[in-house]
Amino acid sequence: MRKINLLLPIAALVLTLNSCKTLQIEKPKESYLPSSLAPAISELPLSVELDVKKLEASINKKMNGVIFEGSNLTDKDLSVRISKVQNFTFTINNNVIEYRVPLKVWSRFAWKVEKFGYTIGDKYEANGSIALTYKTTISIDKNWKLISKTTGSGYEWIETPKISVVGVNVPVTPIASLALSQCDKLISNQIDKSLSDMVDLKKYISMAWTEAQKPRQVNAENNVWLRITPKDIYVAPFTTTANKLNMSLAMYAQIESFIGAQPTPNAAVALPAFKFVNRPAQQFNLNIGADVTFDKIAELAKKQLAGKTFEQGGKTITITDLSLYGSDGKAVFMADVTGSLKGRIYFTGNLTYNAEKTAVEITEPEFEVKTSDALVKTAGWLLHGMILKQLSPYLTYSVKDNIEEMKSDVNKMMANYSIMDGVSLQGKLNSISVTNLSLVPGAVRIQANVKGNIGLKVQELKF
Repeated sequence: MRKINLLLPIAALVLTLNSCKTLQIEKPKESYLPSSLAPAISELPLSVELDVKKLEASINKKMNGVIFEGSNLTDKDLSVRISKVQNFTFTINNNVIEYRVPLKVWSRFAWKVEKFGYTIGDKYEANGSIALTYKTTISIDKNWKLISKTTGSGYEWIETPKISVVGVNVPVTPIASLALSQCDKLISNQIDKSLSDMVDLKKYISMAWTEAQKPRQVNAENNVWLRITPKDIYVAPFTTTANKLNMSLAMYAQIESFIGAQPTPNAAVALPAFKFVNRPAQQFNLNIGADVTFDKIAELAKKQLAGKTFEQGGKTITITDLSLYGSDGKAVFMADVTGSLKGRIYFTGNLTYNAEKTAVEITEPEFEVKTSDALVKTAGWLLHGMILKQLSPYLTYSVKDNIEEMKSDVNKMMANYSIMDGVSLQGKLNSISVTNLSLVPGAVRIQANVKGNIGLKVQELKF
């Protein structure tokens, strides 16, 4: 009868158990280096728009009916009544507004002639229409007051005064001269006064300056905030678009973005005297951040790695779970494995941004010190690094969607962000570039620099 050697299966079982080492390694301490978004200095355009057609309508409303009336005004025994016949019309070219003022002129004059030793004459009336023209030059003084200077620039007869009496000449030139002399000051003063009274520039600039300093939430989902701290303000030359006079100003400001709690406002900065600069405002500049959570990165990594087996020298490990956190500025991956080695291992890597792939990558992966020490005793075959090299291609997380979301958020903010009634933030993003990656509790923070054309716009000056 053949004897069964019971020692053989027992030995095989022992070898099998010994070949599958179970590790218990102390978890590396979770810690994070300070992370902050550097303030960016920008010239933030502040555009104040004056609708010349609204100004035109306002002045037309104020100036109606008889503008001037007088009798015995010259040695010609001339009486004149000047009244509005049509609406005044305005055109604008940069900081110069030109006016055409159509007026109806009624005149009564004495006509005398000596003939055959007798003086004969009578009083006659004549009606005509004249258009006076004016120019107003606009500037701003150091107290933020809109200064306008209006001067007459001539006239043209729309309808020359006529009467049907043969031989009687209407004194056209004296009538025109009288209309100019009497109306110039009256009309130019009214225009200048209307502009001064109706355009309280300092009020609107002060409101925009003050409101801009209040922290604003620009993305509720990611809890992103902006804080603007203005330093100086510049005034550029006036420009014209269609019937709009654009008063181009620019805040020289420090712009900060925050993720998380609402930032506290800085001490209020009072509106200073402006500085003149003969150029438009420069590009808007902002450093902004977006957080990609560790859970999202781990979820994608697990989809690719969970259940995946890696082999080296006849030995294998299979990853069953994976998670991520930060320690001293490095990413730490915590991997649960089974196979020739069982337990939890830790490896670290450097965070880098691959612009070509628009992805966050973990480079130079290596076993964490305590894991490495444990593997020396139990699984030295892992330390050759082949398995980490096989893992590396899977340690990539595309942030294209996150970058696109950042672009979308900034563009939404700049499209027409209302700061207060009549004052809004408007503009468009030109470029966005990732400048840094950092680990913060629970997430990888993508830091990017945003450039674009943006400005605070005062849309409606009330007339």
